[in-house]
Formats: sequence, C-alpha cells, structure tokens
Amino acid sequence: MNNPSDKLSDEELVLRMKSGDNRYFSVFADRYEKYILTRCKSYVKDADSAEDLSQEVMIKVFLQVANFRKEAKLTTWLFSIIHNTCIDYLRSKKKRTHDVISEKLADEVFEIVDADEELTEEKTVEILETLLDQMTPEGKLILLLKYKEKHSINDIQNSLGLSESAVKMRLKRAKEMLNKLYAEQLKQGK
Repeated sequence: MNNPSDKLSDEELVLRMKSGDNRYFSVFADRYEKYILTRCKSYVKDADSAEDLSQEVMIKVFLQVANFRKEAKLTTWLFSIIHNTCIDYLRSKKKRTHDVISEKLADEVFEIVDADEELTEEKTVEILETLLDQMTPEGKLILLLKYKEKHSINDIQNSLGLSESAVKMRLKRAKEMLNKLYAEQLKQGK
C-alpha cells in the first residue's frame, strides 16, 4: 500500500496533526510505535507495562501535539514525553528511578568523565547512583538526551523550551558533578 502520507517528513506530519487533521495521527503511530515501545521497555523491562506506557505516550502526543514547537526535532520532543511518562510510572510504583537512569547512562559515562583509568562496572554504577541522587529530574533528562539519545544542543533547547546557554550550563554542571564524584570515588577507592 503506497500511501502518499507515508512520504511526509516528520515536520510535515506534525504540521498536519497540529492543524487538527486526526487521520495523520495514524501515520505518526505507524511510524513511531516501535520506537516508543522500545524506549518504554528500556525503562520498565516488563512487556505488558511497556505496552501500556506506549499507549499512554501516544495519548499524550495526541493531546500535546498543539504544543510542539516547529523548531524542535520531533524525536527529541517525543523522547522527553516518553521519559517523563516512564519516570512518572516508576515513581507511582515506588521503583528507584535513578537505578533505571543509571543503567541507561552507564555506557555513556566514559564520554562524560575525565578519566585516565578505566572504571569497573561496579564503580560506574556507584558513581552514577551518587550523582543521580543529587541531580534534578531536568538534569537527568538533559544527560539522557545528550549522551544516550545523542541529540544536539539545539534539539534539546527547542524541545525543552530552554535557551541554548541554559542547556549548555545544565550539561556543564552535570558533567562537573560527575567528574567531582568520580575524583572522590577514586580517592576513597585507593
């Protein structure tokens, strides 16, 4: 089935959804349902919960599409909805949300830390847990967007409604905190 709406760019698709033409929402759903489900599974690890969260994300996208800023990248905006939905769910289930975020950031810690030595996996998790206990949810989200999802500063800025300098400053502070904690952990470990 060769539907011309399948060839729409993300920007065109969102513009049509914002105009109130609800039939384009099914094109959006077809295009992004797998991405949303995969991201939800990375938070909850339970297929049924991930499926429920995916549906909740789709509803939020439908209800919030009018708030999408055209200068933002769709995937960055979508990831922030997924992240917030999953974190809210984990909080409601009294899960330790920083454990989930620690797992998601563990692979990228080497990109953030100024290190000459290799960290053991155990030390990496210990540092991240300490860091994440001290960070704001916004700081965690910015780190995930930048280092895990590999979004640009501009995309993060547009999706979160922050200035470029605010995004850079929050990233800088988060990285400085991580480096400080890393240095403290190395001192304690010797």
